Amino acid sequence: MVSGMPDDISAPPDPARRFNAAAGKLAELALAEETLDVPEALRGVVKDIGLKHAACLRFAINMSDDVTLLSALTTYSKDWQTRYFLRRYHTIDPVVLIGRSASHPFDWREIRNSSPEVRAFFADAGQHGVGANGITIPLRNRRDRFTLVSLSSDVAEGEWDRLTREHMANLQLVAVLIDYLADKISRLPAHQVSLSKREEQSLAWAARGKTVRETADIMDVGYGSVRTYLDAARSKLKCANVTHAVAVAIAVGIIPPQALKGTDPREYSEVSAA
Repeated sequence: MVSGMPDDISAPPDPARRFNAAAGKLAELALAEETLDVPEALRGVVKDIGLKHAACLRFAINMSDDVTLLSALTTYSKDWQTRYFLRRYHTIDPVVLIGRSASHPFDWREIRNSSPEVRAFFADAGQHGVGANGITIPLRNRRDRFTLVSLSSDVAEGEWDRLTREHMANLQLVAVLIDYLADKISRLPAHQVSLSKREEQSLAWAARGKTVRETADIMDVGYGSVRTYLDAARSKLKCANVTHAVAVAIAVGIIPPQALKGTDPREYSEVSAA
């Protein structure tokens, strides 16, 4: 160690200062008029706080499971988002299942061992870079909807305990600001997005509960092609996963009503594809 250096040269920024700076940046993002790469900007803010990822899921109350998710803003990798959908993790993800009725923040360590399936889910999430530790903060500040903001980190458990114990109020403020930011970018007019016929068809079959394999058989295309169509639609709609993309496509009318009805859904599939 070199002696004679000022003590504050290598000292990390005070956590409170980091949170204050992050809150300022999030407020600037929310108030900015120009179009930004919000997930990338959010990724930078999260890193500045010393965290790894942030995910904001906004749900409607009293709607069916297929269209409950209104919008999502997340810094998770594209690979993890795709894997989450293909493995239908939303059916076992305790963050969502418990968060739907929770009113207070909960640490992922409280739920990660609730069943063998959940343990495997968290192990898979960890292998795909979600983070070793996490906390989910429910926000119930609207009558017809609620939000789950999850923040994760790879810091040691002792440091994570200290962060969540001493800075819970700051974490909750960050969650509120991320929710505000997600609210701003969640409105998506239909005329801004143009899906190909195949992308639209693939989303419509997903809305009707078909798996990728079943959709491939119905549309008479390859499994990989359906995955490509769904991923392209998700990307165009700026959604976190295909379930979210389905909800947005239905809400703004990209998926027409006739695609979700009828005794013979193949009729819709057989419309000429773009």
